[in-house]
Amino acid sequence: MKKTFIIIVLVLLCFLLEFLIFNIGGRWFMPNLLLLLVIFFNLYLGIRYSIFTAVCAGFMKDSFCASVFGINLVSFVICAYMVTILKRYIYHAGSKASRMLLVFCIVLINLIVNYVLLIKFSKVNFFEAVKYLLLPELTTTLIVSTAVFHNLKKCVSRLSV
Repeated sequence: MKKTFIIIVLVLLCFLLEFLIFNIGGRWFMPNLLLLLVIFFNLYLGIRYSIFTAVCAGFMKDSFCASVFGINLVSFVICAYMVTILKRYIYHAGSKASRMLLVFCIVLINLIVNYVLLIKFSKVNFFEAVKYLLLPELTTTLIVSTAVFHNLKKCVSRLSV
């Protein structure tokens, strides 16, 4: 019960931080903190808590998104499963390089799944999606991932004691 409460609070905080960072930094600085939260809980607590985090984060993001409802939820759940699969082959505990590679792969998978689902339901230009979604989100998420993982680890270890 305590871990689910921590997950819900962290999802709310990350969503608010994403909103504030987007309003301050604009379109060119928009890290996907909710996806980093899903990856973190998969690496730290396992797949069950990662799926719960993915559902909460996807529902929160879809509730305030102007596009088709459920796209973020589906892409976060797919990414949670992909973290489980990829961490067997890519991730080595304690290695920052392997964690960055894992984050790179998962952010790329998330953007591809979002793009494919958006194409199914609406018109999306590929080059604009790469220019305005892929490049800014991928680079800024990779830049902030080390600090986010470090702070989440401190936060969760303090709260779970």
